[in-house]
Amino acid sequence: MQNTATQILVHLKNRRLKQAIDALRSWLQDVHLLEYVDSVDELENNYRLMLQYAVDGVNDPQRELVYHNLVKKAFLLTDTIREELFTKFSSGYDYSQIRYYRSQLRSLRAIVHSLEEQSTNKVVAFLIEEGLNQQSNRKEQIALHEQTRLEMFRSLWLIQEVDADSFKLLLASDTIDPVDKSFAISALTLNLVRQFNAERIGLLADACMHKQPEVRLRALVGLALALAIYNARLPFYDGIRQRLALLSDDPKFAKALVTIIIQFARTSETDKISQKMQQEILPEMMKLAPQVKDKIDFDNMSSAEEWEDKNPEWQDLIEKSGVGDKLREMSELQLEGADVYMNTFAQLKHYPFFNELPNWFLPFDTGHSTVVDLFAENNQMMQLLLNNAYLCNSDKYSLAISMKQIAESQRKSMMQAFKLEAEQIDELKKSDLNMETETYERQVSNQYIQDLYRFFKLFAYRNDFMPVFNWALRFHSCWFFDMLDLSEEQQLQIAEYYFAKGYYGEAFALFEKLSKADVDAGLFQKMGYCRQQTADFGQALEYYLRAEALLPEQLWLTRKIAFCNKMLRNYDEALDYYKRAEVLDPENRNIQLQIGHLFVQEKRYAEALNYYFKVELATSTPKVWRAIAWCSFLSGKFRQAENYYAKIIEQKPTKLDYLNAGHVAWSQQKRNDALQLYAKSVQLFRLDDDDFYKAFDQDVPQLLASGISKEEIPLMMDKLRYMI
Repeated sequence: MQNTATQILVHLKNRRLKQAIDALRSWLQDVHLLEYVDSVDELENNYRLMLQYAVDGVNDPQRELVYHNLVKKAFLLTDTIREELFTKFSSGYDYSQIRYYRSQLRSLRAIVHSLEEQSTNKVVAFLIEEGLNQQSNRKEQIALHEQTRLEMFRSLWLIQEVDADSFKLLLASDTIDPVDKSFAISALTLNLVRQFNAERIGLLADACMHKQPEVRLRALVGLALALAIYNARLPFYDGIRQRLALLSDDPKFAKALVTIIIQFARTSETDKISQKMQQEILPEMMKLAPQVKDKIDFDNMSSAEEWEDKNPEWQDLIEKSGVGDKLREMSELQLEGADVYMNTFAQLKHYPFFNELPNWFLPFDTGHSTVVDLFAENNQMMQLLLNNAYLCNSDKYSLAISMKQIAESQRKSMMQAFKLEAEQIDELKKSDLNMETETYERQVSNQYIQDLYRFFKLFAYRNDFMPVFNWALRFHSCWFFDMLDLSEEQQLQIAEYYFAKGYYGEAFALFEKLSKADVDAGLFQKMGYCRQQTADFGQALEYYLRAEALLPEQLWLTRKIAFCNKMLRNYDEALDYYKRAEVLDPENRNIQLQIGHLFVQEKRYAEALNYYFKVELATSTPKVWRAIAWCSFLSGKFRQAENYYAKIIEQKPTKLDYLNAGHVAWSQQKRNDALQLYAKSVQLFRLDDDDFYKAFDQDVPQLLASGISKEEIPLMMDKLRYMI
């Protein structure tokens, strides 16, 4: 079913309407849904008529609009048939939920009415007026509200025909809790992830102008996702184009969207961060634990002074171990908005609370029945969790639920840690005058994107849902991105983020677009670097040369041009540019080494050795000795090569050092010495699970040039095999 629908959608996206119609007709016959045949016939007849007018040369200014409408009808037919088939036969989680709940759910209008009746103000007024037992009735009211809230979510998520008017009433209501409105936005987004609907995209677009930032930013995240997922079909929908044009007139909308695009891109770093925590930081901290235990007086840990003052010896241990630098790196990433807690809280998503799909999208609510008891007598804990800028809503629920299950002493320890973090955040707020508005909104959208990431990566039935984070690095290439006409500064902001994080293909695409409007040496340099990092040295060289025309005699650029020429085996040009670089930085030993290497490539061994000796005078290291030794061997100076390989082997020789030293010994007829050196090389090759003989075969031309006969080589290799 899915493959057929996908094939039809591909035909439509590529403007192959006739093939799409044929595939639709064949599909209906295969699945026996003959009630849609008349719709396909009507679509085909209208298309045939339009084609005939076009062939007859009839001038129709509305032809493109007519074509778009026909394509939209074909999209709708495909979506409708697919949805009907999946609802009947799919074992996917969402479709099993549709089959279970579709006869149980009330109308959205009735649900909205219930939410208004259950609003907090009315409940409190009712309890006071009736003078009832507030505690027991409060729990009943909470349970009733949560049940209605879940019904609202399922209605918007699962029902095929969403009541747009009731949805607008829900968002416009002054009495419905903002938590419920935000929850509704997530449900509508999940509905759109499952199936395209232009009207629902319009509802999200309207919600992007909502007065409450929590609602507005969830809507914008959902809208960005929907526009990316359905990118190929959007050009056929003029209404969406017009709605986006209106939104883009608001500079705040464009600014928030740029932030969200970067935040989505940042999720691509989450797995790397989790891996770093799991494989580098945590193991190192575990190694430190015994030393820390010896250094710290645990008997005094309960005093206020001990809570606040870090043990300097502990800090010294961390710094010496190298963990300090990694922890600072994590802190910096956290300040940027990176998801550093994914690995930690992934282990806390097995509570029954997360068995209910809607709860993954629920804004953190201290009045929720699952956590309300925790905060009943501890307002400080509630505020610490509510105000934590770095925990997403899903993780706040995980933490609150886990805190309910631990001892009071442990709970106090955790609270103290969060209190320290909150104080640090307060300090940051004092240094940022716009913290209360702009930064808060960034936090809201970032936390919500992290909520989505956890659902699509950790939910038990996640494989039944579209992997929406596949689009995390694609927003810049979508149709709507160009439609919004973002400023050059905003596009550059996204490009620079991609560039800084090593997403060079994505960065290049944006830099290239920007370069058409602005001739800038810095831009050309970065474009060249992007191409260099993706091993496209020809194009990298092209952009570096463009930059050089605007910025001549710049050291970094000159070296990059030399490097690309070297990788392209343009050795003469590479040598020329490395010599220019040497003029600009005469004390740079690496440049001198590169010049020596290029002389070796051109078999100008005497000139190469002159450069290598110059470097050795300044810095005598095994790296330089290797270059001198190999060049000496190639130039027939075997005694000199032998002396340098002897120095290298006294240090920390590699498998190639032993291999090359063996070549030198053999070239001097010292066959037994050569075999001993080769044997040591073989041992190191085996440790690396590498092939000694493959490396040896690559050096055969040099051995022959040194005077070793072709016939002797297989004999020596067989002797070596007997030895090892």
